[in-house]
Amino acid sequence: MTEDWADSVRASVAGTAVPVAEAIAHVRAAIAAGASAAHAADLALALGAARGDPVALRRFDAHVGGEIAAAARAIDRAPAFVDEVAQRTRVRLVVGDGPDRPPRIATYRGAGPLRAWVAIAAQRIALNARRDATAGAAAPSAPARTGDVLADLVDREPDPELRHLKTLYRAEFREALVAALVGLADRARAVLRLRFVDGLELAQIGRLYRVHESTASRWISAALDDIHRATRDHLVARLAITDATAASVARMVHSQLDLSIARLLA
Repeated sequence: MTEDWADSVRASVAGTAVPVAEAIAHVRAAIAAGASAAHAADLALALGAARGDPVALRRFDAHVGGEIAAAARAIDRAPAFVDEVAQRTRVRLVVGDGPDRPPRIATYRGAGPLRAWVAIAAQRIALNARRDATAGAAAPSAPARTGDVLADLVDREPDPELRHLKTLYRAEFREALVAALVGLADRARAVLRLRFVDGLELAQIGRLYRVHESTASRWISAALDDIHRATRDHLVARLAITDATAASVARMVHSQLDLSIARLLA
């Protein structure tokens, strides 16, 4: 006997790589465990999203995007805040923490609508983001934190020449790095934060943006190249240094760039 909800499951996984029989078995098991049959399609969609299926992820975004935005706006209506919460929510729900830790969307059990389940998660993330922003406002100013970062980089620099340059041009180096980061496109800054602050692997970033990990790798390499070039050019123009010193400055910028970016974006 075919269950009344089976057609909705078929429609939910149509065009995805999730086998219909497997989706039906998944929903059947969930209902046996207490899920509502009314949410069978949501359960199938969550299954596809947890698998990282591109079609399922697009449908997931379309299905719950409004709830995520509404949850963020209830805390802070600033577009930048809403975008940040949307990204954090997507990372939390559909990007796993590793091969042994599946995405949190896999924990959806179908007791209520998927939209409501996601809205609750987004609200918690928005509240945490607001709390973090409030704590950040009470912390030392950005230039001071940046100065601490560069002081640490100076202390850890094993090359005497680079250590001398970083000490001599610390303020200018700080200013150039901050300007380079501010000048990045939104996506470039976002993928750098995902890579160096949140610690996501390339495959996870690719999954988040629905691209191959090689594409995510190219995005990150291009962003790093842009920062390196902008920082170097800023220093060369600002300091009016010789070609020989410019070459050393380029090495200074390149050395431990990943670490400085991670600290500045945190």
